[in-house]
Amino acid sequence: MIEISKEKEIVQLLNKWKDRLEIVLSERLPFSDTIPNHLHKAIRYSTLNGGKRIRGLLVYATGFLFGAEEKLLDIPACAIEAIQSFSLIHDDLPALDNDDVRRGKPSCHLAFDEATAILAGDALQMFAFEELSKSNHSAEQRLHMIRILAENSGSLGMIGGGAIELQMSGKVASLKELEKLHWLKCGKLIHASVLLGAYGATIPNQTILAKLKMFAYNLGVAYQISNDLLDGLGASVFLKKNPKSDQAAGRTTFFTAVKIDKAKQHMIDLFDASVAALDGLEKAEPLRQIALQIKGRSLSVF
Repeated sequence: MIEISKEKEIVQLLNKWKDRLEIVLSERLPFSDTIPNHLHKAIRYSTLNGGKRIRGLLVYATGFLFGAEEKLLDIPACAIEAIQSFSLIHDDLPALDNDDVRRGKPSCHLAFDEATAILAGDALQMFAFEELSKSNHSAEQRLHMIRILAENSGSLGMIGGGAIELQMSGKVASLKELEKLHWLKCGKLIHASVLLGAYGATIPNQTILAKLKMFAYNLGVAYQISNDLLDGLGASVFLKKNPKSDQAAGRTTFFTAVKIDKAKQHMIDLFDASVAALDGLEKAEPLRQIALQIKGRSLSVF
């Protein structure tokens, strides 16, 4: 068990990184008065709207493990948050989840219009890769980070997970099939966040990288199971969007396909495995704290 005073210090560090990320994102995104104004207003509206910044924090926390300066982690953290915002804008569209609330505010396609929301998501993708391409890292590090983000975001990653989710909707799925879906849909971007933090700091050795990948896998799948359960149980205070939206869209989730007690226990096991994967790593407490905070949020509704 970590000492209470040390835990408080780590929480303060995470809050500091979150505040830093908000400032960096605000400074690097195109300003609202930049032509095309309407598009840039939509981008800033959807990105600078109080998200949890879990993925960006994972970048800073992983870089911290390697002793990286915060300024070297700013751009990778911005890039992953841009991809996350793009995915949420597009997920909310009528053709996909048809959600009208995101982070407690009207979804982008309602606050602006559907065409602008599509373009805002597209632009955020390009912004992420442009930022990585001109970051203050070695050419080798930049190449690794661009590849990591592309592989984990594309058809073999997060976007592929979205496609599988559509195909699986309304069908019976096994726990193994659901876990594979969740690894793609959510876990791959968690995986990318951790690797961006590692390569944003250095070229990591394979032993440490293997531990970090195990941490990311377990955390990513557990996080999406948590979202399934919070949505199904109607925990709108945590979701900051309309609850039961997955059921309304006919999605097959851990809440609809697995008994709640079994899903909850599997989620707990995965959270615990994510923390255990960090054993033996120095300066890993911020990563542990992120996992423990998500676990605590997930269990608070039971």
